[in-house]
Amino acid sequence: MKPDISQIREHFPITKNHIFFNHASISPMPVDVVSAIGEFNQDIMNHGNMHERRWIRQVEKTREMYARLINAEPEEIAFIKSTSQAIAIICKGMRFKSGEKILTADVEFPANIYPWMAMTPKGVEIKFVGAKEGRVDVKEIERSIDAKTKIIAISLVEYGSGFRNYVEEIGELCKKKGIFLYLDGIQGVGAIPVDVKKLNVDFMSVATSKWLFGPHGVAILYIRKDMIDEIKYEEIGWRLVIEEESRKTIKVDSKINARKFEGDNANFAGVIGLGAALKLREEIGNSFIYRNLAKNVDLIFEELRRRGYLIFGPVNRCERAGIISVNHPEISCEELLRRLLSENIIASIRNSHLRISPHFYQTEDEIEMLFEVLP
Repeated sequence: MKPDISQIREHFPITKNHIFFNHASISPMPVDVVSAIGEFNQDIMNHGNMHERRWIRQVEKTREMYARLINAEPEEIAFIKSTSQAIAIICKGMRFKSGEKILTADVEFPANIYPWMAMTPKGVEIKFVGAKEGRVDVKEIERSIDAKTKIIAISLVEYGSGFRNYVEEIGELCKKKGIFLYLDGIQGVGAIPVDVKKLNVDFMSVATSKWLFGPHGVAILYIRKDMIDEIKYEEIGWRLVIEEESRKTIKVDSKINARKFEGDNANFAGVIGLGAALKLREEIGNSFIYRNLAKNVDLIFEELRRRGYLIFGPVNRCERAGIISVNHPEISCEELLRRLLSENIIASIRNSHLRISPHFYQTEDEIEMLFEVLP
C-alpha cells in the first residue's frame, strides 16, 4: 500500500512552520529522532549506566540498518563524528609514500580537500581534475591517472551543482587500474539508492544530518572488509579489549572489524537518534523515499528550465539527486533568496547559485508555492 504523505508529514513538525528546501545543508529532524535522543537522556538521568547493554544493542541495530541501506556488512561500518575524521583515518592508515598522488576534483567540498592536503608535507601530491559547469568528466579523471596515483577521492553528488558523478564508471576504472576509491557520500546517501559493492567503493563517509535525517555530529565510515586490516590505526582504545567485561588490557584485537576506528567514548545519544531515523525510513520504505524525492526534483527542475533559468550541473536525469542549482538570467541569487525567505520558504546560495534541495515528504502544493514566489 502506498504510504500516506499527510501522515508521514506528522513526523516532520517543520512542515507546520516552513517550506524547507534546504536539505543539502542540515535537514530537520523527525519527531522520532528527537524522541529517541530524549528517551536516552532521560534514561541516563534517571538510571545512570544501568541500561548500557541496551544502548549497545541499539547501536548495533543501527549499524545493521545502515549496512542494509548501502548493501554493506555491519562489520564494515564505523560510527565517527565527521567526514574529515574519516579521511584522517584513511590518510594515517594507508601509509602514503612520498611521490604518491591523490586525485580529486576542483569542485569538492572543503571537507574532501583539506584533510588530504595535510599529507602534502610528507611529499604526497594532490592533483585536481577540473570540472566544467559543475560536471566532472570520467574521461578527464582517466587522463589524470598515472603510475603514482594511489587513490581517487570524489563525491557521490557534488554539493555545489548537485551533479551525480558516474561513480560506477569511476569504480570500474579504479578496479582496472589498481587504485583505491574514496567516496564522499554526504549529498547522496539517503537521497538516491547506493550499493557500495556495485560501485566498487573502498571507503565512503557520510554525515547523517542531511538526507538521512540523523542528528548533527554523527557520521559513518564504510570500509570494505578486506581493507579493514590494511588500515593501520594507532589510536587503540579499551573497547578493543577482547574480554570487555573484565577490562583486561593484556589481549587486544585491533583487527576485529570497523569498530576499531570508533574510539572509546561512544556517542550513544547520536547513534540511537540515527537509529530512529533509519527505522522510520524502513517503515516508510526507502524505495518510496527515493521515488518521491526524484519526482519532486524533476518537477522543480523542469519548471525552472521552462521558465528560462540557467541550470548548473546535471543535464540528464541520471545525473540528478536531490540538489538543484540555478541562476536567473536577470535577477541575482541574493534577491531570489530574499523573496523566498520573506515567504518562509527556505533555500540557500552556494557558489553564486541558488540551491534548492527538497525531500520526499514535500508536496506538489509546496512546489507550487515555490513558483508563486520565483519569477
